Amino acid sequence: MMDANTLARCTGSTPGAAAIYAGHLAVQMERFEIDTRARKAAFLANVSVETLRLAAVEEDLNYRTADRLRLIFPSLFVAAKGGKHRAEDYVRRPDALSELRYRGYHGRGLLHLTWLENYAAAGAELGFDYVGKPSLVSLPEHAAATACWFWAEFKKLNPAADRGDMYEIRGKVNGPARLQLAETMSLRTTALRVLGEG
Repeated sequence: MMDANTLARCTGSTPGAAAIYAGHLAVQMERFEIDTRARKAAFLANVSVETLRLAAVEEDLNYRTADRLRLIFPSLFVAAKGGKHRAEDYVRRPDALSELRYRGYHGRGLLHLTWLENYAAAGAELGFDYVGKPSLVSLPEHAAATACWFWAEFKKLNPAADRGDMYEIRGKVNGPARLQLAETMSLRTTALRVLGEG
């Protein structure tokens, strides 16, 4: 059973943040068979990295400089890379940037569900209108449910977790860049230790 103390220790989150999500995660992890020590550890390590230790269940699109926007989104803001927009027009305008880049379906939830088609697939599976109300995915119940669905059903990551293949997992969660792979692997090691104490 995933309680708040265990969740906090596995993810490095504050006790308060863990208390918000522990009950929802306990239900959804069982539902989607994220139910072994190896699966839980790999899943929680990725959740921790994606949410900055359960502190951010929504992608931060509030960029403070045009240069940073050009660096992160060159295909939108760098003419030589095909960009057709002025970065200056999107500084400190997260809603506008979300519409431009993601049509409003930017990363939300415990694994930062992104893109319209993924919101639609999650909604069809879980029985909620995430397309019509994308902000639902940021609420604790839905943040946990969409993350567990994405992990187990959409990306089918339980077998990779059984093998301890964090390279494959990080590629399917984060994309080809596999950002923060080493950190995720370290968090998995911590979670395995914590979960082994029970």
